[in-house]
Amino acid sequence: MKRLLTPLIIILLSAGATLLAVEYGGEKSYLHQIPYKVCPIAPLPEEAKEKGIKIVSTKEASKLYKEGAYFYDARRTAHYDEGHVKGAKPVLFDDSKARYTVLALPKDDKTPLVFYCYGLTCANSYEAAVATKEYGYKNVYWYSAGYDAWLKAKLPTEK
Repeated sequence: MKRLLTPLIIILLSAGATLLAVEYGGEKSYLHQIPYKVCPIAPLPEEAKEKGIKIVSTKEASKLYKEGAYFYDARRTAHYDEGHVKGAKPVLFDDSKARYTVLALPKDDKTPLVFYCYGLTCANSYEAAVATKEYGYKNVYWYSAGYDAWLKAKLPTEK
């Protein structure tokens, strides 16, 4: 099954959403600006639920994986490069200002999207999930146990 992704840069500012398109050799890239709030401490699961984010266990994340959900790794690039959930796309943050993230999202806003990072002490995947949910995607999941739990369960990974 071939997955079609829409390249997407989400610029996270305090203004309303804006859409700009740029064409590079026949290929369009879209720049989306949506509100974003920096989460200085790890979020509580209740906060995620209030924002419409579905929290999943390792067993539930594995089931979503087998069903073809898109996975997004919000860990540092060096850690992503060392290994990640097989097929997962990186979530790239502007570490200097925490103002934007880059995502390759599917065109269908009903596609299941699973975000993970280091576990409950890490807010990166939560922040990316909330921004994506607020952008209009319907099936956004937060795998709060993180990559180490995925590894421990011996689920598919790649480098």
